[in-house]
Amino acid sequence: MCGRFVAASDADDLARLFDVDDRQTDELAASYNVAPTMPVYAIAEHATRRHLVSFRWGLIPNWSDDPKGAARMINARAETVADKPAYRTALQRRRCLIPADGFYEWRVDAGGRSAAGGPASRTNPSRRTPFFIHRDNGTPLAFAGLWEAWRQPDGHWLRTCTIVTTKAAPRLQHLHERMPVVLPPGAWDRWLDRDERRPAAALALLAEPASDDLVWHEVGPDVNNVRNDRPDLVGAVGHSDTST
Repeated sequence: MCGRFVAASDADDLARLFDVDDRQTDELAASYNVAPTMPVYAIAEHATRRHLVSFRWGLIPNWSDDPKGAARMINARAETVADKPAYRTALQRRRCLIPADGFYEWRVDAGGRSAAGGPASRTNPSRRTPFFIHRDNGTPLAFAGLWEAWRQPDGHWLRTCTIVTTKAAPRLQHLHERMPVVLPPGAWDRWLDRDERRPAAALALLAEPASDDLVWHEVGPDVNNVRNDRPDLVGAVGHSDTST
């Protein structure tokens, strides 16, 4: 899954990286601990033009009666996204890219010891150790995303998004069983193409091999609390691994 990530890149830099035609969002504050329901940058297309926009993270299907379930719909599984009513229309018509400077995953350490050797408590025999996963050269990742527009009771539209996840790449499976789908630049045009509405075409992009230039390191427990949002959250505190 992907429950937290880092979005600290400048909007102008993202616009250049993703070859955006039009920026349609105000500047968002850099976040080193993006959590569900927060606004995030996204890249979407309309009428053959590519836009940098912002969506709220946690998808609300347009047929929903209320937004209460959004926090539970931050991820869409690639294996079922074409079949789930909440996602299948968005897969055909409303795909986006969600830029991230990296993401966090929590490894469950059997025996109650973290990679840094910390003991577990008596009431918690296993320990979840957070890791920061990012590209080795610091370039932002492009998560495969879906978006929807939900009409609020006051008549205004709320645009929300979800991140598509898949089985973790073999190099990352010792950290977590799942990860976001990271689309390479060569897949961006096809993923964003609004004229391509065949589910099979979108699913083929989701099945492409994961990026092999990801590296990771253990970070401190402060990231566990969504109230903490500081640049030092991504700093290494213990175990680092870039090759297994």
